[in-house]
Amino acid sequence: MGSIGINEYVIGVIHDKEIWYYVGETDSEGNKLRLNEKYSSFLCDAKRYDDEELLTDDLQLIAPSLTRKVLEIQKCPKCGKEFTDYPALSREDNMTEICPECGVKEAIEVYQKFAGKN
Repeated sequence: MGSIGINEYVIGVIHDKEIWYYVGETDSEGNKLRLNEKYSSFLCDAKRYDDEELLTDDLQLIAPSLTRKVLEIQKCPKCGKEFTDYPALSREDNMTEICPECGVKEAIEVYQKFAGKN
């Protein structure tokens, strides 16, 4: 296992205590989107950036009344899933950063091994 690779970013906004991802100002045909269509709760829908200048330009398009955050897209070396949450530290080597879901699975496995010995 290696370290998590970060090479893309997305813009997130806080909506009802959840992160919604910015999908852009226009759809695939170039039609202007309505406000509620500009965001999705799914990372796979998010507009991705590898250019800081484009990201900064789009950040200015989002209403200043919304809480905006630039998020790093990370890929878990264990399961391959993309995520933007804070990573967990693998219990296998105490060095590799993995997705939170894999971190919970590893913790449950350790608990089950320990609980089974009693």
